[in-house]
Amino acid sequence: MKIKDYVIDQNYEGYLAEDHHTWALLYKRQEELHNKLVCKEYLDGFTKLELSKTKIERIEDVSDRLKNISGWTLLPVSGLLPPIDFFEMLTQKIYPVTAAIRKPFEIDFSEQPDIFHDVCGHLPLLTNEKFVEFLTVFSSIATKYIENEEAMVLLSRIYWFTYETGLINEDGVFKFYGGAVITSAEEMVKVNDPNTPKYPFDIDHIFKTTFNSFELQNEYFVINSFDDLFNCLIDLEEKLTNNTSSLISSL
Repeated sequence: MKIKDYVIDQNYEGYLAEDHHTWALLYKRQEELHNKLVCKEYLDGFTKLELSKTKIERIEDVSDRLKNISGWTLLPVSGLLPPIDFFEMLTQKIYPVTAAIRKPFEIDFSEQPDIFHDVCGHLPLLTNEKFVEFLTVFSSIATKYIENEEAMVLLSRIYWFTYETGLINEDGVFKFYGGAVITSAEEMVKVNDPNTPKYPFDIDHIFKTTFNSFELQNEYFVINSFDDLFNCLIDLEEKLTNNTSSLISSL
């Protein structure tokens, strides 16, 4: 893995005042919604990380805090990584964090991941033992099939409808744990629309469900606990074989 090809200097001094203002505005808005809309596992992790309310975080500082909590470290990157490098980093408990922050006109919805999305959307769950167990095993499976395009399409759907847009049933109420939902005001509105389909978590259903990461989602999937995620890994590879025509020949 050529991590050095994607790692950059965060260049903290290069952030403008408006960039820190964007962070503060996003943080305030998210904090106001936390108790009503976000799952308790996320809230626990968010509290542990002690993130700044007013300024963009230094990735190195957050990395140190996260390593002390769960053993994970962070690396600043320029943007999205190829799947093979992304999943291999995850198997090593390294999480890539986009150094750039969204522009003011992207406050409600950003098509591309940014530092707020990665830090405030994803990192809190990296403090949760059950979720980390799922993520590392899932990533290990993904690296085995990285050369099989069909398999990677299916695995990307699992990742998208969990870590990015996943919902959890908490005492009869749908709460967010997916980072793309948690860090997007427009996505939260879409989820809370009673006309938006929300389905029980099911691998076969997810395998048949496409998504567009540059748009608001049309449907979401709900787990009852993070045990559902880990338990789905038991027969994930068998289901991959059953749903891909070229999987066996590629191994």
